Amino acid sequence: MAKYANLRGNNDAPANVHDMKSMINKMPKYKREEANLNSFVRLTEDCMTAYNSGTVERAVKLEQDMSTGYDSQGRPIGEKFMKACVPVIVPQSNGPMFTHYQKLRVLILYVLNKKNLGKHLTRDTLSKLIEKAEIQREEKAVNNMIDLGINIFGSSDLEDRKNPPRRERDTSGVFETSRWTPVVMDIMEAVVHDKNLDTAHYPFFHAESHTNNDMEMGAITSLRAHGKKQPAMGGRATGPKLIIFVMGSISYSEMRCAHQVSKTQPARNRWEVIIGSDNILTPERYLDELIKLKD
Repeated sequence: MAKYANLRGNNDAPANVHDMKSMINKMPKYKREEANLNSFVRLTEDCMTAYNSGTVERAVKLEQDMSTGYDSQGRPIGEKFMKACVPVIVPQSNGPMFTHYQKLRVLILYVLNKKNLGKHLTRDTLSKLIEKAEIQREEKAVNNMIDLGINIFGSSDLEDRKNPPRRERDTSGVFETSRWTPVVMDIMEAVVHDKNLDTAHYPFFHAESHTNNDMEMGAITSLRAHGKKQPAMGGRATGPKLIIFVMGSISYSEMRCAHQVSKTQPARNRWEVIIGSDNILTPERYLDELIKLKD
């Protein structure tokens, strides 16, 4: 921004003809830089205007609380989320107007958190919530969760399976609106840092079949056969690779995990984490797909 300010208004007059000539020669370059910076400044201002509109920040912080189970101070939310959801789900006369998708996202997390507390919704209660939220068109998204193995009105065999325990994370210094970490990051760190995966949850991974040396070197036999490491290509890591393919789509936050895990390792023998899928989902696209799941 300091550079941007200098481009917009530098009142220092040229000391001589040589300085004036030099300044004139640089003007086209500065004009191009200023035009580029203007675009970024306008984009940033538009994003901040949307964020500060009174709906985005409030909805996102509530989503983070319900996704992690803790508030921004690290305190368990318990049943407090139920009261906090009401102003978002039910339109308030003097409150901000939340979009249908913001209401739907909060409602889905509300249902899941109620289940985690052992309090299942009845169909009648859910219908009343949807009616008050004025999202009858999006009602299918909540009901279709059953086809994804999440029985919102009771328990299912799929839900009875124990999920892998989440890794403990220090959220100090993390943005309040990005505290939740995708599960795939736990998997990446378990392989890269711990050199192991829990076979109770990943039965096809057998740690005993890999020696420590194999895990450290990535068992790249073709490189060993030549007796030396191949040179780095375009600055890419030359250490072992972890390749994860997610069937059914991934989000941008899951893609970012691969970059984060890769860059937090020491430069020597750094793992390269690669993630892929058959599709990329944004929150809006996910809800659209959920609504028309049975169509």
